[in-house]
Amino acid sequence: MKLHERYSKFRDPVALKASVVRSVYASMALENQQVSQERLGKLYDQQCRKTSSGQGERRELV
Repeated sequence: MKLHERYSKFRDPVALKASVVRSVYASMALENQQVSQERLGKLYDQQCRKTSSGQGERRELV
């Protein structure tokens, strides 16, 4: 079963981005590596553009 099949909210790109940014922000804060959520959002967008244009390797979540 794929992640987006089990959790239908992840089909919405906005909800997926919010969840990823929030999770990465919290994980980095636990390790005393402060980075703004705005910066993480920009990195997420950059990575999405990179993978959608075929420049990067796209991995499918299981």
